Amino acid sequence: MARQNAKKRKNTERVFALDIGTRSIVGVLLEKADEIAVQAADYLEHEARSMYDGQIHDVEAVAAEIAVIKRRLEQTTGLRLKKAAVAAAGRALRTASGMATASRPHMLEITWEEIKALELEAVQKAQIKIAGEEKNPQGHFCVGYSVINYLLEDQVLQNLVGQMGHKVGVEVIATFLPRVVIDSLFSALRKAGLEVQSLTLEPIAALTAAIPPNMRLLNLALVDIGAGTSDIAIVQREKICAYAMVPIGGDEVTEALAERYLLDFNTAEKLKRQLNDETTLTFADVLENQVTETADAMKECIRPTVRELATSVAREILIANQKAPDAVICVGGGSLTPGLLQDLASALELPVNRVGIRTRETLDGIKGDHPVLTGPQAVTPIGIGLHAMTSRLLPMVKVKVNSHEIPLWGLQEITVSTALLASGFSLSNIYGRPGMGLTVEVNGVLKSFRGTMGIPPVIKVNGMSAGLDSPLTAGDSVEFIPGQDGEDARVLVKDLVEPLEGTVFLNGEPVLVSPEVRVNGMPRGWEEPVPDRARIEVIKGQPLTELLTRSGIDAENLEGRTFRFYINDRDVTREWRPCRVWINGEEADLDNLAELGDQVSYSIESAPCLRDVLEIDDRPTLVELTVNNEPVVLSQGGILVEMNGKPVTLDQTLQDGVAIKVKPQEKLTIVSDLLTHITVTPRPSGNLIIRVNGLDAGFTTPVNSGDKVDLYWEDTD
Repeated sequence: MARQNAKKRKNTERVFALDIGTRSIVGVLLEKADEIAVQAADYLEHEARSMYDGQIHDVEAVAAEIAVIKRRLEQTTGLRLKKAAVAAAGRALRTASGMATASRPHMLEITWEEIKALELEAVQKAQIKIAGEEKNPQGHFCVGYSVINYLLEDQVLQNLVGQMGHKVGVEVIATFLPRVVIDSLFSALRKAGLEVQSLTLEPIAALTAAIPPNMRLLNLALVDIGAGTSDIAIVQREKICAYAMVPIGGDEVTEALAERYLLDFNTAEKLKRQLNDETTLTFADVLENQVTETADAMKECIRPTVRELATSVAREILIANQKAPDAVICVGGGSLTPGLLQDLASALELPVNRVGIRTRETLDGIKGDHPVLTGPQAVTPIGIGLHAMTSRLLPMVKVKVNSHEIPLWGLQEITVSTALLASGFSLSNIYGRPGMGLTVEVNGVLKSFRGTMGIPPVIKVNGMSAGLDSPLTAGDSVEFIPGQDGEDARVLVKDLVEPLEGTVFLNGEPVLVSPEVRVNGMPRGWEEPVPDRARIEVIKGQPLTELLTRSGIDAENLEGRTFRFYINDRDVTREWRPCRVWINGEEADLDNLAELGDQVSYSIESAPCLRDVLEIDDRPTLVELTVNNEPVVLSQGGILVEMNGKPVTLDQTLQDGVAIKVKPQEKLTIVSDLLTHITVTPRPSGNLIIRVNGLDAGFTTPVNSGDKVDLYWEDTD
């Protein structure tokens, strides 16, 4: 009998599974002899919030709690636990597909090792794809993958092991998490005195327990709703075809309760768990106020948050599955949230009975009960152990890259490139590339410039020079210095054009100027870089604006100004540029170019005069007469200009906002106006004779152009 018990103990397989969640840690010891059974289990809630959204934030605290679970189980079973199977939440989850094919001897049977090596090659191609898609690759680690198709001679088969053929292929969908997530998990295990036996994704583990193979012909969505994340796996045609995640879970519901009722997090979490079992709850808020509230009122308080969680999960399911699944199976403590299943069914437009919960009590083929393993929250930790026990695990090999320990799946040959890829280095630019050349056209002549050569990478394995294909074994140390890209050709304007100088005369004074350089039609300075394929034009001169600025003209005098004023109550605007410029005697625009040898003159008028803006002729009408047989010219008429009610001349400077009145002046020319233009000597005796066109007239008689006027003294003696 003792010999039989010893034989039975020898053939018993045990797995220590750890479900390290946002709110708690569950440890399960499964054993498999004739059947799978729970040998022991333990549960511990985090004393502080050392994890957020499935990510370890306090490695020391989590490691200490793992050590407590480990010690308790060792005391309960008398076993020494050295390894643990773990699962990672899908925080920052990335998925990618990969395909690997191989040619082989036709008549040899395909082995499991051969297929697994091909699977890992496909996973590596998926990882290369992710590294290539990221602008700043930080390194991703494969936490699980599923085979989409096995191919033999391009035909899809369920299993290739034992088959014979020449061409085989594997298509996988692989899931990756950032190394920081995995490294913190491995670090916590290491500090607790445990090695990693297996690593998978939480929805894969939950699916292993919750959806047996005979259910996978259906199109099902499994949702593991934890405290910080909700992880999703889609099953269709016996395969896991997609993964997704939502970075919210039960903690958001707890926080909604805490905010509404002024509670600390732990109190709110405790109350949340009682909502399905109690009708009225009594509790104290952080101010020690006693509060009594109905469960229905508290459920109504969390409804918006629950609806948001359900909507987010449904959206990811629809994106991953491209349609609503046949049914949804929920696990994890968050699935007990009141109203969540109904809201999820509504969001997916499924009947309510198509969204359900999988609990420990409904799992078939698992013997042994334990108080901490009840309800939907027990499915994932059991699934972690089942996955490690029922799957043919890949060995994990540890190497170091630049003194940082890197775990690798080690079935196929591990090379330096495998380790570098797992460390986050992108193999697409591992070698320093030559710098890009540059070609430009200078006044119609092509010129070419070369970039510098790149610097190759430095690769050493255990201190010896190596290459990307150098094989690695457990414990090897890789030193890697990436290659450096060569510098692109960089050419400045001054490198292309000889800075010839000449003279422009400004108001008669010589000014030394340099040629203007235009790159692709735009002016550029001597120190500016030139882009590739640029067209460069050298013009021997200088823009007027630059020339005048160098001469001390204020920028405000080179910019246009808008005057707004009123002419006879009409609103008028005029643009005015204070600086007027002439090139070789012709008025020019400030955008014009002054070429070498040009005579440039300018004047500054801060504001226009009224004559410039009114555009009226104030010259009087000329009256041409013949007086005493001599020609005489008089003027008559004109205009009257007022600015803000005061008479002004047309030479008055315009001011912004003024009111201007322009009135024509009507004035008749009379005989008396001639007295200022002719001399008539009076006599002591006699009469003044005045005749206009031969007719007697007086001083007030009007005269017009062409009239003949006689004006003289006649003696009376």
